[in-house]
Amino acid sequence: MSRGPKQSPLAVANTFIARFGGQGTITHMKVQKLCYFAHGWWLAFDPEPFLTERPQVWKFGPVFGSLYAALSHHGSRAITQPEKVQFNEPPPQIDNPAYLDLIDWVWNRYGQHSGLTLSDMTHAPGTPWRNVAERCNFQVPKHYELPDEDVKKFFEAEAKALQPV
Repeated sequence: MSRGPKQSPLAVANTFIARFGGQGTITHMKVQKLCYFAHGWWLAFDPEPFLTERPQVWKFGPVFGSLYAALSHHGSRAITQPEKVQFNEPPPQIDNPAYLDLIDWVWNRYGQHSGLTLSDMTHAPGTPWRNVAERCNFQVPKHYELPDEDVKKFFEAEAKALQPV
């Protein structure tokens, strides 16, 4: 994959919203999980993360703290417009072709699912979120980040499972 500068989770979320938010199916929870899946699938093929922060282990799955701060005011309502950081500036979005290909691929794979379904997927046995939660007896300290290496290993195995035999 062709790497560009690291992107903020908000830029990734805004790109999902700009490209697919008109369908009215993107909620805060859903876009959090879509960003997590983009993060994981990128790590499956590139040793360097493309996001500026790691997801944290929260009750409903992986969450990017800065993205939570930016989008939590939407509650469970659909988000149809990208979120601005500054009133007089355009919302941050991605223009790197490799990142856009990844976003489209993640949407095609996961976009039909609700935020709750995506959350359930991140909680499945063997997932990085589940492994950390179990190691901490489901009492994960606040702001605990999912290690990139755990996420990378999981998505590498997922990628291998997609390969024809």
